[in-house]
Amino acid sequence: MAPVTITPTKPLTPTHIKGLLWTDLLVKASARVTGVRLVWNNRMATLTTQSTAFWHHLDLTEPCTDWSGESGTRIGERYVRFHAERRKPDPRALDDYLTRADDHGWVHPAGRRMLDLWRADLEVLGVDGLGLAENRPLAGTAGAMIEALAERGLLVDHRRFGGPVHLDGPRWGMPLRQLIGGDGHANYLMPILRELVPMVHSDRLFLLVHDEELTADYLLLERVLSEFGAKVTRLALSRVPVNGTVRSSRYGGWDGATLADLSAAPGTAGRAAYRLGMRMYFAGTLHRRSAQSFRMPLLRRCVGRAARLLDRAPVDRDETAGQQLMRTLSRLQAQLGYVDPYRLTTSSLGRRSTPPTPLLRALYT
Repeated sequence: MAPVTITPTKPLTPTHIKGLLWTDLLVKASARVTGVRLVWNNRMATLTTQSTAFWHHLDLTEPCTDWSGESGTRIGERYVRFHAERRKPDPRALDDYLTRADDHGWVHPAGRRMLDLWRADLEVLGVDGLGLAENRPLAGTAGAMIEALAERGLLVDHRRFGGPVHLDGPRWGMPLRQLIGGDGHANYLMPILRELVPMVHSDRLFLLVHDEELTADYLLLERVLSEFGAKVTRLALSRVPVNGTVRSSRYGGWDGATLADLSAAPGTAGRAAYRLGMRMYFAGTLHRRSAQSFRMPLLRRCVGRAARLLDRAPVDRDETAGQQLMRTLSRLQAQLGYVDPYRLTTSSLGRRSTPPTPLLRALYT
């Protein structure tokens, strides 16, 4: 199970929360009925121009800033301003950043601070097994990956002319997709391929979880992985509009709706109700293609309903209920290859559902 990773350059927005909670439920529920390995490696996000260009900008403009006490919102605001100013660094200035990130797992102090803030917020949310601390060498090198792609005729390589390298999408009726620029820097697809291709095995099914806006890239990734013998399925999740607008986090618009904001919002519900209610909202109300804007009042209602369900929840283990849950999980997994969080949530925690058993609670809280 390989979800698209998040660059540690901004706070977690409703779109990120949806993706992380879907991933959390996918892992926990699917693991009850089949073997699951989650592939999350921070180098897939930090070994990108998107991250390193921002960090180079911070070093130029704020070389003396102590990032250890900075808030996620303040770092995110700098990220938004950086993109608004459309600053383009000299590509050679990023070489050292990319080399350190690739060879040693280096992360800028602002990025380390953001990862620490994410972990704290996700711990409150009950999402603590996604591997945000994972920062290990990628499974393959860039050189080996280029060679393997070239051997299969999957590249249009113009490096000898000083140009870029493209994945040959037209062979499948897709556009060319740049993999390496004329400056020698790879885009975010390269770390993903370097991590996943060496893991291909005939007995494995790859589930690629990604934003709907990245579908074109992930269709191409699916085809490329298949060329290496992988069995692949995809799960595309729509972004969550804020105030009716869908936009990348680099353009802002997330003030008051970040995970830190939600976890700090006043309320009377306990932590278990918060965790369950967040999952009922982001996985049970916002289905995979939902275009509904983030609605704080509706989220509060979900948390309130979660508190009432938990107050009525049985304390003792119910063997029959456990068998029923396993049948539900097995049925969903058999149809899709994984347990769909939306279908599981609506069938188990819908309006007419009984209070969750301890086994079901373990998946959600």
